[in-house]
Amino acid sequence: MKRLLILVALATACADTTYDYDPATAGDVEGGDRAPRMKTSSQFLRGLYADLLGRTPESYEFVITAGPNTLRLPLDEEMLLSGVLEGLGDSLPMRNLIVKGLLHSAEVTIPAKAEVDAEEYITEQFRRLLGREPNAYELGAFVDEWEKDPAVGPRTIIRAITGSREYQSQ
Repeated sequence: MKRLLILVALATACADTTYDYDPATAGDVEGGDRAPRMKTSSQFLRGLYADLLGRTPESYEFVITAGPNTLRLPLDEEMLLSGVLEGLGDSLPMRNLIVKGLLHSAEVTIPAKAEVDAEEYITEQFRRLLGREPNAYELGAFVDEWEKDPAVGPRTIIRAITGSREYQSQ
């Protein structure tokens, strides 16, 4: 009797069952037919300043006075930075350095890692910087790294999102 039960169990386990599924998609590849196009340097800088600093790049005059002589140098943040970005073959590394510099400036207030809930903070940054909710995979990957690595915190999340192809594209 035992042998019969074992044979039936093995026969059932070895049954050749196949399943046919219709192809399914989880969305259009990279937005459909539209190929992503990088933002121009000026678009990137204006968007970055608005997102991180809440203002546009400034223009001002740098004045040097030496005795009776005065030298006035016009400075335009957008013009200077976009000139640097335009002069490079691949501006992505320099864009990332600009993001890093702005995130460490006195104008940006970033909370400490211990002060925020990882899932809430990451979701809020996706909404603020990309205008959408993170999907389950994105949220899971970001939260896992947040919890595993003590160096991953609020600044790292912002740098990762602003360095993404989605943020860099129009």
